Amino acid sequence: MSLPSRLIFWRSALAVTGTLAFLSTWQMFNEAARLGIRVTASKSWLALIGLLGLLALLAFCGMLLTWLPHLQNWARFAHRALPAWLRWLAVPLLAACVLIDPLQFTPPAIHQIIAKSEFVRLLIFWLLALSGSFALRIVWEKANQGATLAITLLTQASAHLIFSYLTEITAYPFALGWSETSRFYYPSLFLAQKLYGQPLAWPILHPSLHLVLTAPYWLDAPLWAHRAWQILLRFILVGGIAPALLTRLKISPRPLQFAAGVWIFLTLFDLPLYLHLAPPVILILWGYSAQDTRRTWAALILASLWAGLSRLNWYPVPGMLAAALYLLETPYQNKGWRYLLRPALWVLGGTLIAFLAMRSYIALSGISQAGDFYTSLRSALLWYRLWPNATYPLGVLPGILIYSLPMWGVLALILRRCNLHLLRVGLLLAGLAVLFVGGIFVSMKIGGGGDLHNMDAYAVSLIIVAASLFFGRVAPENGQISAAERITLQPVPIPWVLTALLVLTPVWFALRVPAGWVSYDQAASRATLTALQRRVDQVNAGAGEILFITQRHLIAMKMLHSVNLIPEYEREELMEMAMAGDEGYLDQFKAEVRALRFAAIVVDPLAINFLGNEYAMGEENNAWVRFVAKPILCNYRPAEVFEADHIVIYVPQQGTAACP
Repeated sequence: MSLPSRLIFWRSALAVTGTLAFLSTWQMFNEAARLGIRVTASKSWLALIGLLGLLALLAFCGMLLTWLPHLQNWARFAHRALPAWLRWLAVPLLAACVLIDPLQFTPPAIHQIIAKSEFVRLLIFWLLALSGSFALRIVWEKANQGATLAITLLTQASAHLIFSYLTEITAYPFALGWSETSRFYYPSLFLAQKLYGQPLAWPILHPSLHLVLTAPYWLDAPLWAHRAWQILLRFILVGGIAPALLTRLKISPRPLQFAAGVWIFLTLFDLPLYLHLAPPVILILWGYSAQDTRRTWAALILASLWAGLSRLNWYPVPGMLAAALYLLETPYQNKGWRYLLRPALWVLGGTLIAFLAMRSYIALSGISQAGDFYTSLRSALLWYRLWPNATYPLGVLPGILIYSLPMWGVLALILRRCNLHLLRVGLLLAGLAVLFVGGIFVSMKIGGGGDLHNMDAYAVSLIIVAASLFFGRVAPENGQISAAERITLQPVPIPWVLTALLVLTPVWFALRVPAGWVSYDQAASRATLTALQRRVDQVNAGAGEILFITQRHLIAMKMLHSVNLIPEYEREELMEMAMAGDEGYLDQFKAEVRALRFAAIVVDPLAINFLGNEYAMGEENNAWVRFVAKPILCNYRPAEVFEADHIVIYVPQQGTAACP
């Protein structure tokens, strides 16, 4: 792995600084026009735009001056001119640059402007990264400036991403997003006897996820603890892939090992990889052994059992990961068909184990219709989401290509030069291609395509293969497997430009994740809870039934009392059936709504408003409107509206029902 010279580093750093400052100036002009502000009449705006423009000018001029021979040593002089007594300031400066996200500490008015200006945010992040890299360079004198900048960027982006998750830990009593209430309600079904006083059917969606989220219920923990548990699990499980992979890579020296670990962590969170999909990956990375077949099979069985309870498209993944490690660490050596026997058995056996695990869960779940677990197979494909669209501005195909292109650069460079049998190379590439195509199809399903998380199996496999090749942890054809079950391939020099792309790409994806504190009116939220409890008491007094389509965690966590839970028609389940067009399920829902079975329905605000694909999640909205909102609104009317909390209580219409 090559690093840029001091001269190239400075030219590149100044070019990036000037470009971001210029684009920020242009973006601030547009923002001022949007707000109706005349820049020349506002001293604050004029000063801001003038400062950005001056920074751009100075950066570009500095870059041009580096081509003058007598000025090319200025960077070395500037570094050596730093007095030794500044060393004690370097550590706190580095910590401040890495850990402080300035956008979260700006006044609300300024935050609103900067948050909408991507280039301004990138410029602030970049300037902090440069400052942090110089501080790290003072502490770590022997390091190349490019290396310190790479480590600072990766650490800074990881800190931003971690902060974005931690801000979700709040005592706000209602759901923060579309599916959050489901993530709290479904785990409670495994403890239904304890929480509801009656056994209930287990969840249909993501059983393994909801299994690991049950722990706070054993302690009767408050809502903020449930949120904290989910985030902690995400860091432990998804982050746990990094040490598992680093153990196989055997990287030295320590700074490079640290950078590689942060890169793996950041790249996985950029997808994002869902937390319940991490255990199979960790089990294979820790358990696979080229020499101990029994150990490999034990890890594969456990990983496949878990994958079977996780996602349909992950059934073959543990076997394919084991096969990929086999192809990387085991030379062909003219073994013929015998070379393919073990990986083939792992893929087929792992897939069968995963399938049987899910069938066993279905049999024990208390749900009679097995087809309810496979609704995604019946849902529509939305091919336009391959390309930039309102749901995902990058588009799934451009997004995953940007995400994975630097890693494919590593594969192309190393596979072309290393001594690996064509069969090994072909099978590795074929496996990645199969997972890529599978991820594309899953992403195109209605309900998907909002980010890259459905490309998870492909991305995880690519990370493992690319990292193994990058660090030379591959068995060459003329080698023998060592006691450590691997042989180090002579490393192929990696151009610094490709290394820079490997760093900058996951950093850029991480910065696209918004971060902001959750604020709410505690008194207003308590008033909403009081009103919901009052409605529950009224319904109970009239011997009626109240249907909570949303906010069921209020019942599970005892924030509402004396609620006779109706297990049917939870929002995420309703949405799944609506997207799959499950006529039997939806007809039953419509019939019970028309019959006014429920004395009250608690749900988000409903409206009959059909959208086109120029709107985010337009098709999903239309399925919800057609199969859920319309039947309710044609038979029920809003009785109480809690706009700040996005909750409405609907009650039956009086007289002749009328659709709005």
